[in-house]
Amino acid sequence: MSKRNIPDIEADLTLTSKLDLRGRMLSNTGLLGGSRLLSALMGVATLIITARVLSDNVAFGTLLFVHAYMLFFSEIVSFQIWQALIRFGSDELKSKNARRLGALIKTGLLIDFLAAIVAFILAISLFNVFLWGQSLIGYETAFSATEAVDPETLKTMIIAYCSVILFRQLNVAIGVFRLFDKFTVLAARALVMPGIRLIGVLIAYTQGWGLREFLIIWFVASLAGYLVLQIFAVRELAKRRLWPAIREANFCRRATFPQLYPFIIKTNIDSTLNALKTNFPSLAVMLVFGPVLFAVYKVAEEISRLLSRGIGLFDQVLFPELSRMAADLDLKGLTKTTAKAALGIGIIGFVISAIVLIFGVDLVKTAFDASFEHAPLLAVMLLVATSLIGIATPFYSAFYVLMRPGAAIWVRVIGTLSFIALFFILADRFELFAIGWAAIIGAAIEAILVMTLTSWLIKKARGLSQK
Repeated sequence: MSKRNIPDIEADLTLTSKLDLRGRMLSNTGLLGGSRLLSALMGVATLIITARVLSDNVAFGTLLFVHAYMLFFSEIVSFQIWQALIRFGSDELKSKNARRLGALIKTGLLIDFLAAIVAFILAISLFNVFLWGQSLIGYETAFSATEAVDPETLKTMIIAYCSVILFRQLNVAIGVFRLFDKFTVLAARALVMPGIRLIGVLIAYTQGWGLREFLIIWFVASLAGYLVLQIFAVRELAKRRLWPAIREANFCRRATFPQLYPFIIKTNIDSTLNALKTNFPSLAVMLVFGPVLFAVYKVAEEISRLLSRGIGLFDQVLFPELSRMAADLDLKGLTKTTAKAALGIGIIGFVISAIVLIFGVDLVKTAFDASFEHAPLLAVMLLVATSLIGIATPFYSAFYVLMRPGAAIWVRVIGTLSFIALFFILADRFELFAIGWAAIIGAAIEAILVMTLTSWLIKKARGLSQK
């Protein structure tokens, strides 16, 4: 490292917002919630148009599966380095230490890069395993009954489409904007991918394009969504004059960041389990039921994502605030904020579930054909499960800021294994609805465990702080 004293560099380490905790959370939640709601509505509109253009549900289901397969590997392997960047970066912002913050960012960039390469290699190398598993279960895909797609063609599509994983290096960019409380960029970026998709499928609708063109649209939209955030992060770091600190910093060493790597490893295990539970249904439904019912499931899932997207973005707002409370040893405020957030998410989730239950059937009948008649009820089941996970989400964040990600891992393991086992146990009896029942029961188990353990950990931390 250069002997230059990097902290003396006039880096801007101030927060963008001048509001208090309540003001920041309300402002950022409203901003991200609005963008995610608009994003979800565009996603539903995109599915409706796509289903009408690709009237063959095999082609429609195949398109959705190719994208879901890519997401499975990119999210399973992705290290959630943004959590470490916020948790440890909050301390560096407080002490105005650009040297250590630069080292955190530089380390995160390397991890993001390596994770993208590993995810791509796994995605293209394990598709034959997926086909083998499908044959082992005994399901004969609809490919044998149509000339739309055969397994070898699907494999080619998978390999080409999964190349977008190499550009999905987002964690540091997300961490930077969350750390500096710049949620406007995150809100705008949330509209890039669904916006390009919607424009693309509208063009496809007028041109009568097929599966190949739709895959290109999905690919371009994903690529743009990934690159836009990274470009703006580069500009943000330049604006804050942090690049000299990043360039001259060494990668983080255990001697200077003794808790960093254990934290990263444990949070990555936890995020992998969470991603497995989130993305497992897509592979499982395709594996067991094939592309036609997979299309029905994805429509139901897209409806349920009206809630899950909001929860994910609310967690983006909540986590930095809890990290600041942990850094200030404000355990009372942390407890109160976590409980209020969980209650609010639960109420919103169950209200949305009731709305979909009342109006969903008529809306789906209007938007899609009769083959999607089971989508509304399945969507309600997924919404109930999402509401339960939403209640648990603030408590998971509390695990991380209290430096106890190991506890989150055990809860995820129990919830994920329960979910996967229940799906295969219930598949014969409940068919497609097995995924809904498995999601609800698995989410209930997680919610109960995570609330119990978090309460115990906070009480223990209070006892230690009073000694």
